[in-house]
Amino acid sequence: MSRKKRSHKRIVVGPKMRSVAAPQSTPAAGGLAEVRAKDKAALFEELARSLKDGDESAAVEASSTISSAEAPDSSAEIVALLADVATGLWRLRAKMLPDGSRQPSEENRRSYRQLETIMDVMMQAGVQIRDHTGEAVPRGGIYTLKALAYEPTVGLLRDQVIETLKPTIAFKDRVIQTGEVIIGTPITTPD
Repeated sequence: MSRKKRSHKRIVVGPKMRSVAAPQSTPAAGGLAEVRAKDKAALFEELARSLKDGDESAAVEASSTISSAEAPDSSAEIVALLADVATGLWRLRAKMLPDGSRQPSEENRRSYRQLETIMDVMMQAGVQIRDHTGEAVPRGGIYTLKALAYEPTVGLLRDQVIETLKPTIAFKDRVIQTGEVIIGTPITTPD
């Protein structure tokens, strides 16, 4: 490209934007990964504050750093998005592991490591994903889960969660998605 053509594609930065557009200095020790981790942590902290306060002012402050075209309408949308992302990651992890195995298949090994890294970042930010499969149902019933079906199952001695359709998602110890499960009940034989 000639110099004339490149000059037409330049963006003019006004005096108010010069401080924003100025080149950022790179951190000496941590590098780019440390900066990104701090930015992620700050975003999750702001989300936690907006959930804790329960008012729109914290969400407005958090969205002020984002351009108006990208700004979310409310913190409720961000929480719903966070729950959907966590559920998607949980489902992807379940699909990558063969039945009854704790290790992924050979072709999924690299992708699985990346998935685990993303889930670790979410966990460090305060997102907890809980799969209820195999948990016993208390005698008083389940109050924190949504039981979609009760299925008579051979080999059970008590009511037990036999399948988790949606995990329970918590952010900073506050439930943002209630788990949906299928409960297996013991088959009673008439004596």
